[in-house]
Amino acid sequence: MSLRSLLQYIQEELMFRATLPVQDPDNTVKCDIHAVSPTNHSKEQPFNGSPRRHSSVDEIFGLVTSMNLTGQRQRSLSDSSRTGRTNRDSSREVNGTEEDPNHEGESSDMVTCPPVPPRKHRRRHTPPRPPSNGLPPTPKVHMGACFSKVFNGCPLRIHCTVSWINPETRDQHILIGAEEGIYNLNLNELHETCIDQLYNRRTVWMYVIKDVLMTLSGKTPQLYRHDLLALQNKQSHRFSLHMNRIPERLVPRKFALTTRVPDTRGTLKCCVARNPYNGYKYLCGATANDIYLMQWYDPLNKFMLLKHVECVLLPNPLHVFEMIITPELEYPIVCVAIRQAYQPNRFKLDLINMNSGASWFHSDELQDMDGTATVIPRRENLDIVNVSQLDKDSILVCYENVIRIVNMQGKMKVNKKQVSELRFGFRIDSIICLPDSVLAFHKHGMQGRSLKNGEVTQEITDTARTYKLLGSDKVVMLESNLLRTGTLTNEEGHDLYILAGHEASY
Repeated sequence: MSLRSLLQYIQEELMFRATLPVQDPDNTVKCDIHAVSPTNHSKEQPFNGSPRRHSSVDEIFGLVTSMNLTGQRQRSLSDSSRTGRTNRDSSREVNGTEEDPNHEGESSDMVTCPPVPPRKHRRRHTPPRPPSNGLPPTPKVHMGACFSKVFNGCPLRIHCTVSWINPETRDQHILIGAEEGIYNLNLNELHETCIDQLYNRRTVWMYVIKDVLMTLSGKTPQLYRHDLLALQNKQSHRFSLHMNRIPERLVPRKFALTTRVPDTRGTLKCCVARNPYNGYKYLCGATANDIYLMQWYDPLNKFMLLKHVECVLLPNPLHVFEMIITPELEYPIVCVAIRQAYQPNRFKLDLINMNSGASWFHSDELQDMDGTATVIPRRENLDIVNVSQLDKDSILVCYENVIRIVNMQGKMKVNKKQVSELRFGFRIDSIICLPDSVLAFHKHGMQGRSLKNGEVTQEITDTARTYKLLGSDKVVMLESNLLRTGTLTNEEGHDLYILAGHEASY
C-alpha cells in the first residue's frame, strides 16, 4: 500500500467515525484491524461500563504494523533457497499464524524485488600529464643502455646537474651547476647548441622541487632558493620593466627571483630525503659546527626550518652525509661517517639523531673488545663512495670496488631474495641505485648489477674516453673527454652525455 492510498484511507475512516452515533456495546461497529475476542472486551471496559472505542491513532498504528509485516513476508519469499527456509519460519512466528504448506508454492508466482546492483566505487582518475618535449624515451630493455651525446665541447667546469620540465612549454631542461654559475640546456632545442646562464654564482649542489631550485651557491656556500619559471622567462608578471634592468638589491624580497636562506652560510653539504611513511620531504645541511633540518611546506612553496642541532664532532672533510628514515622516529637520522668495525664484515655507523640531538659517536668503542687487548686499535674511516637507504633496515654502502648491504647496526644482512655483497673488477667512482639493481660508474664506462642474484644487467666500456657522473636526478648526465696518447684534451671542452635505455631510467 502506497503512502497516498494510506492517507486517503485514514481520511475516509476519520470522516466515517465522525458521522457514527454513539451506540450500545452490543451494536458497536467491529473494525477488521482491532477485532478482538469478547473476553478481551470485557477486560478492557472502563469504570462506566461503556466499551472501549477505537481511535484513529490506533488505526494508523495498526495499518503501519500490517504494512511492515507484509513487507517482511514478501522479503522472506524473495530470498534465496539457502536462507528461504529460515526466513519463512521467522515470518510465521512474527505473524503468529501457521500458514498452509501449499502456500510455499505460490512464492514463485509473486513479483520479487530485483537485486540491488553493486555500488560503483568512483575512482579519482587524474588526467595523464602531457609528454615532455625533449629526448625521446628509449625502450627499457635488458643490456640496452647507451650513452647519447647532447652537447659537444662544453667549456664549463661542472659540479652537478638536475633535470626540470617547464610546466608552460613542457620542454625538458638540464640545469647545470658550475664554477661559472647556473646554466640551462633545453633538450628540445639541441639543434641550437646553446646554453643560457640563469645565475652567475658558483654552484656546487642543486635540487628541484615544484618549479623551485634549491642550490648551494657562492664562494662561501650558502643555501639559495630560485624561482625557475621567473628565471627562465627573465621577466616577472608583477613588473612592467625587464627584471635584468632592476638591480637585485633593489627588488623587494617578496618579489625576488633568488633569495638566500638565512642562517645557512658556510654549509658544507646538503641532502634531501622523503619520508615514505608520511610523505614529508626534508632538506638537511651541515655547517662546521651544527646541522639544520628543514621541511617542505606546500602552502608557502618553500622549505621551512625545523631545528638546529649543534655538533662539534663532525668529520673533516665530510665525505658521508645522508639521511636515514625510520618508521619509529618523526625526524630522520643523519649518517656522517662509516668506519670499519673490529669484527670482520661489520661497519660502525656514526649517526646523529635529529629527534633528540644525540650523537652516537664512540658509544660502543670498548664494547666490541674482548677485554684482553692492551692497546685499543684505531678505526679508520673508509673511503666511502655512496651511502643509500634501500628500506627501513637496509643500507647500501659502497667503497673502493665493493658494495655491501648492512642494517642499522652495521651488520651485513642475509636475505635469500637479495645479495648482501657485490664485488666489481674496477674501482667505483659513483653509483646509482635502481629499484632492483645498481649502476656502478668507473673511469671508462658503467656496469649494472642485479641486487637479486648479482648478474650483470648493463655494461658500457670505452677505453678511448673517460666518463664522470654529474647528476642522476631523473636524467643521468655524464661528461666525457677523449683520450689522446694517454692524456686528456681539455682545450675543446667536455662532451655531455645522457645515459639512456637502462632499466628504470624514465
